[in-house]
Amino acid sequence: MSFSNPALRALDGRSVLVKPEISDSPNSVGKRGCLRVVDDLELPGYLKVEIVIEFPEMSDMNGLPAHQEIIPLTAHELTELLASENGGAYSFTQRNVDGPTESL
Repeated sequence: MSFSNPALRALDGRSVLVKPEISDSPNSVGKRGCLRVVDDLELPGYLKVEIVIEFPEMSDMNGLPAHQEIIPLTAHELTELLASENGGAYSFTQRNVDGPTESL
């Protein structure tokens, strides 16, 4: 889903804690990510909001870059994310559903 609110650009780079929807163990922890706000190339003047989680390669000796998981947010998810703000950081519960996602 795309958004026309230019104030969303202020979210770019903010920290977000991504928690699992279903915990697979009592010691499950969240992952740290950041928000990325980008122009929607299909809808000029609109923005997409995504969560980016970077995973470093197993060995830094080979010089490979980290790989990323990108979570596009729906309007409902963005509303929940904004409501979770605490001291400039946000939290998000990651959906555990495989399949197509609605882009912003």
